[in-house]
Amino acid sequence: MNYSERGYEFKTLLLEVHKKNIRDYSQETLANEVEILNGTVIDLSQVNDEVVLNAARDFEDFLFTSMDVCVYISKFNVSKQNAIILSINKDIGEGSGYMGYRINVNAHNITIEGYDNRGIAQALYFLEDLMKIRKAPFLKKQVICRKAVFERRISQSPFGMFEWPDEALLHLAHSGMDTIALWLKEFNKTKQDSYIDVNLLAERASKFGIDIYVTFYKQHNVHPTDDNAYEFYDEIYGKLLKACPKIKGIFLLGEATEFSSKDPNVGFAPRQKNYIDNIPTGKCTPGWWPCSDYAEWVDLIKKVARKYNPDLDVVLSTYNWGYAPEKDRIALINRLPQDVSINVTWDMFEQVQMGNSVQDVVDYSLNFVGPSKYFTSEAIAAKKRGIKLMANSQTSGRTWDFGMVPYEPMPYQWIKRYNGLIEASKTWDLKIIYENIHYAFHPSIISELEKYMFFTPFDGGYTPEQWLEKLIERDFGTENANRIDEAFKLFSEGITKYPATNEDQYGVYRTGPSYPFWMVNPKLGLNPLPEDGMIPVSRFNAEKHYFSWYTPDIAGRNSLPGVRIFDEIALITQTRDFFIEGFKTLNEIQGETVNLIKLKALVKFMINSCTTAINYKNFYIKLQQLSCVGDKGKAQVLIDEIEQILIAERENAQDTISAVKVDSRIGWEPEEDYLCDENALFWKIRQIDHELNFTIKKFRESNSL
Repeated sequence: MNYSERGYEFKTLLLEVHKKNIRDYSQETLANEVEILNGTVIDLSQVNDEVVLNAARDFEDFLFTSMDVCVYISKFNVSKQNAIILSINKDIGEGSGYMGYRINVNAHNITIEGYDNRGIAQALYFLEDLMKIRKAPFLKKQVICRKAVFERRISQSPFGMFEWPDEALLHLAHSGMDTIALWLKEFNKTKQDSYIDVNLLAERASKFGIDIYVTFYKQHNVHPTDDNAYEFYDEIYGKLLKACPKIKGIFLLGEATEFSSKDPNVGFAPRQKNYIDNIPTGKCTPGWWPCSDYAEWVDLIKKVARKYNPDLDVVLSTYNWGYAPEKDRIALINRLPQDVSINVTWDMFEQVQMGNSVQDVVDYSLNFVGPSKYFTSEAIAAKKRGIKLMANSQTSGRTWDFGMVPYEPMPYQWIKRYNGLIEASKTWDLKIIYENIHYAFHPSIISELEKYMFFTPFDGGYTPEQWLEKLIERDFGTENANRIDEAFKLFSEGITKYPATNEDQYGVYRTGPSYPFWMVNPKLGLNPLPEDGMIPVSRFNAEKHYFSWYTPDIAGRNSLPGVRIFDEIALITQTRDFFIEGFKTLNEIQGETVNLIKLKALVKFMINSCTTAINYKNFYIKLQQLSCVGDKGKAQVLIDEIEQILIAERENAQDTISAVKVDSRIGWEPEEDYLCDENALFWKIRQIDHELNFTIKKFRESNSL
């Protein structure tokens, strides 16, 4: 079966929220099931709400598009038979709580009682999930009581950082997410300097039960003790909240605001000011330290913002200083106002033994399921203070382990992370999860598994593993389920070997096999441009968050790069070996479907990304050895070995082209655009040809002198 997609075609595919013609007409109703028939009424006579109406319309469209069933919506109580009756009820037992619902499927009708309007919507979406599993408009006679584990799940758009068509909002809602993360420079300007009507987006999103939280990327260079402090912050936050009264929360992020602190432990903001005659002062900028006066600053912004919205959630993110001593971090939490929230990263800053070296888990990785000691310490402190706790969780199927993939197909490792977060909700009263940063999420088998787990269990329901089995059977066929599950287990084991390093997550793994292999620093001329040596992209405002040159990370939290690089090669090789075994298992499946072809392309991309990471580390080692070899003969051997690495990597890039042609989402990232599509891989091949045809030649000429 030949299948390919043109560039950005995944966005067109995302417009189809409900898949066409998935009904299996060979299925028949069982004795304990009821069928939703043509002419069934969706009865809205007891609830007059726009969120519910939109959810009912979505359900109507699902039945028509996916199940060939025509139902209709009525504002009137038409019939108690053959009806789906919607209502609000604050007393629904175990479903009493945010997004809670009670579904009663019986022989006469289906009643849905929502604890709130979003609960009714989630009940309808869950009925869709059950029918997609069943591949027919058949539902088991039962009572289902559930509610959301978390009171808020925050995400960015699968279409692009600031691209929010109605279909993007529907994908969030169907995934159980309820909040947009919006990064702004001004109240009407995005982080990428494009215009955005935030109020219009808030109004549109609210119709789907979705809120907005805002992070300002704007220097907050006025101290709360300064005379003009209130007016300064009113100009930032007051302007936003006056224009957009439906904003529900604001994030205060160190690296985004670069607050001008007076704490003696820190220097100045922005960070460029912490140099004297081009020599660093040794002090970090305030955005990367738990400054003693953050509490005053947060309190002032809270007062300014809540003048316009008394219920606004004001969130201080501690992400930037999770490495700091615990006593300093906890001291800040103990000084904060009690009526704010803190956002703590779930997995970062955990020092783990990997091989003979220590690795510091960087942002962000599925290798370590969490929680980290950093998260745990701040969760305990927040609970003691009664401060609302949020986790920067990276849970919707994406991390920086593979920056250019739609999702990471390691469901058993994801289940461990999801269980950890659920336990944190019980132990430390974790309320909110911030699911992803600018890499966003893509609807996948992982996001569907997550949604199921992030609602409470119900009598007669499935375990996470059983639900995963149902999803696999739905997407790949019952006859192939065992092999797909076996492959998923291999991928899940493989990611546990993966070393999460800054060198790779801001290098090879950020881009994939398109990452350049320069033998000399690619800065050109006396006045180098920041773009020198980087992969060209077509979008004018795409941001690039990677280094074009291997940059050793010496931060005092992990072993020296020259020590751990050999452990990293061994571990990446182990990761790749597990992926290869899983890929072989997928290739044993007879017959091909689009879902299988795309999964194989995704795995091939991950395998080849590991190959690039291994090749680059060996390339880097040889270059370092060559720089001080002290012998022409040995130098010639090293040059030959470098040449062979370049040839092998050229072949690896060529081999990756077939994978990115299959799935247009592979190689793309919402903020950075296409960094590993077919064009980028051809660029990589040309780049390596340059090194083989020109740079290697210069090295040989120099060694002959």
